Amino acid sequence: MTVVTRLRYQLADFSEVVALISFVAVFLFFTIAAKNFLTLFAISNVLTFASITGIVVIGVAVLMISGEFDLSVGSTFAVASYVLALSINAGVAPVAALLLALLICTGLGAINGLIVTTSGIPSFIATLGTMLAYRGIARAIGGGVFASYKGERLLLFDVLNGPMDIVNRLSDPPANLRVSIIWFLVVAVVMSWLLTRTRYGNWVFATGGNPGAALAQGVATRRIKVINFALTGLLAGLASMLQFAHRASVDPLRGEGMELIAVAACVIGGVRLAGGYGTIAGACIGMLLLQMLEQGLVLMRVPVQVFQAAAGLILIIAVVSNLNLSRQE
Repeated sequence: MTVVTRLRYQLADFSEVVALISFVAVFLFFTIAAKNFLTLFAISNVLTFASITGIVVIGVAVLMISGEFDLSVGSTFAVASYVLALSINAGVAPVAALLLALLICTGLGAINGLIVTTSGIPSFIATLGTMLAYRGIARAIGGGVFASYKGERLLLFDVLNGPMDIVNRLSDPPANLRVSIIWFLVVAVVMSWLLTRTRYGNWVFATGGNPGAALAQGVATRRIKVINFALTGLLAGLASMLQFAHRASVDPLRGEGMELIAVAACVIGGVRLAGGYGTIAGACIGMLLLQMLEQGLVLMRVPVQVFQAAAGLILIIAVVSNLNLSRQE
């Protein structure tokens, strides 16, 4: 066995290491090439912006590990903010409005799961349809216009995504760290623990790896998939709440394209498209890499189209790497 083959077999069990190596390489590049990249302000922007989409990525990663996709997370994201904004403006207590939005998003995710598991339609097609349907719901309940909260800032908003002023003032100019980073870390740790330390996690991997064998061993594969779809909707709703707590407004296009970024981050982080393998840590690294790439190119004053091209190239490289690592011969 050659050294290259032996290394490939070793990396096959830790494909997120490839994402980590890519992350370090991109970080070093921008440290040298982008002025002011290695500052607390720039790094805080990466963490803050990545934390919102990162929570969505975590849900998508769990779902992909179980062998399914959800292209409707961006639309669910929009629905959540509209429900929260319109509920609070209508006089509903802020916490009740938050819970209502999360419940609706969980329900939308569960609907996706029921459609996929009962009809046999591939999740890619099923959620492509619900992506359009849920976007229509967002437009309908919002009247196709902006919705915002213009009252006095609520304590709930600070708890969800207030500025971390004590830390931010340590740098000049002040950094942009927000509470959403803490929520992101909490969700990542909890979901990582659930996947690696519980029977539920074992069932998720079994469902994605070999659903037929898992079903024969007594794994409730359909139930697991519905749960994961519901979880993906819940986390999309939570991420939307965090963003609304910062901006206090929502538009009909909110979350558009988020589903593609989420899938890209997962694949870059080592989550396999066929299911059965992946880690929350890898998916989070993939999201941070994409956000760092965007931030670094902005500092270099490179057009946004270049970011899209670079992200696409990294995604293709990640897919090729994952395919090579998963080969058994």
